[in-house]
Amino acid sequence: MEEKHIEKLKEMLMDWNPLGERASQITDLNNYETEAIDILFYINKKSSTDYINKIMVRMISEAFGVNLNLEETKEYAIKIRRIINKE
Repeated sequence: MEEKHIEKLKEMLMDWNPLGERASQITDLNNYETEAIDILFYINKKSSTDYINKIMVRMISEAFGVNLNLEETKEYAIKIRRIINKE
């Protein structure tokens, strides 16, 4: 797992901000770093967008107790796939 991927994924998650207004209530959010690392742990360059989407939704849902819709999050899975496939 490369540090540059963690940083780019953190940036993407912060821009998206799946928690919305709740993000300000989470004291140890740490700019989604833990979630970025967790997501990257389970995926690689060969991972499909659908698989990445399922992992991302699972990690965020488990971490924060939010319900995310796979159809609504697919654009972010595509972005993650681009992040990990960029050299």
